[in-house]
Amino acid sequence: MPHWTRIDGFLSLRSRWNGLRYGREHCTQSIPLTGITQGMVVLGFILNLSSAAWALTDGISAIVNTEVITQSELQAELKDETIRLKARFEGEELQRRLLHKQYEILNYLIERRLQLQEAKSKGFEASDEEIRNALERLTLGRNASVVFPIPNNERIREELLLVKLLDFEVRRHVMVSPEEVRDYYQKNQRQFMTPPEYRLRQILLLPKPGEPMTEVHARAQSVFSELKKGGDFSNLATRYSDGPEAIQGGELGFLRKDELLALLGKELEGMQVGEMSAPLETRLGIHIIILDDVKPPKARTFEEVETRVRQLLYEKKTEEAYQAWLSNLKDKAYIEVKF
Repeated sequence: MPHWTRIDGFLSLRSRWNGLRYGREHCTQSIPLTGITQGMVVLGFILNLSSAAWALTDGISAIVNTEVITQSELQAELKDETIRLKARFEGEELQRRLLHKQYEILNYLIERRLQLQEAKSKGFEASDEEIRNALERLTLGRNASVVFPIPNNERIREELLLVKLLDFEVRRHVMVSPEEVRDYYQKNQRQFMTPPEYRLRQILLLPKPGEPMTEVHARAQSVFSELKKGGDFSNLATRYSDGPEAIQGGELGFLRKDELLALLGKELEGMQVGEMSAPLETRLGIHIIILDDVKPPKARTFEEVETRVRQLLYEKKTEEAYQAWLSNLKDKAYIEVKF
């Protein structure tokens, strides 16, 4: 299913191919491919499965009304995905995935071109000031730890046009009533349950400078043996634990699984209240935990989740409206695909 979202004022759209149809001049055979956008009209399609298909010289990949999408445009969009797929697959599986990705990205380019044409026909424009402001937001919001290219002005202009078009054609028509929000909440309360919380104590043994892990394991096993003989967990935590909670007898309080290291969260799945784990090694050290109590899941109140439910319904209705609008746009268009 196509997915679009607005990020910092920009529209991101990726649609999956949902079927190709040969034109009459080629044949009438259908090519069903799962997960592909429905309603796409393809008047001509030439497919070459040989290896030469991937060594394209510049030409036409598709005609969209009176404009063309060149093979170099398609290959530019495919570049990063091709590198990623070649790093993971080879042989026939690689060729299959490359071909599917080629369909997917070509469909994205066709849909994008259709929408840009529609934005132009309706007179939407992006001023130089809007482009500068958008570029400034992108630059300021850039995560220094993640390297990604800043789009050029033309790309930013196109993104702004797509946002304006979507707002005009789709978003402004979508409404979610208070009755719809409450009705959805009442019928889907299981979606809005709080996760269970676990009250834990732990003894954490960390390696001392130069100490091999075999010795840490030996220390942990010694403490575990004392606990199995009836030793008081809190007392032993105060004496032996290297964790900051040792001063409170190893008390960690109530925690959700997603707040714990993965191995500890998995260990909890089979534990009963009052049960103690064997020593568990994680990237931090060696843990011995005891489960003191469990708060079961409970339904959040309507007031707690009202905003979330409204947003969920708004996004769902917007997606449905967008798909209907896009399908109609394709039905009116002349689209010819050529590989």
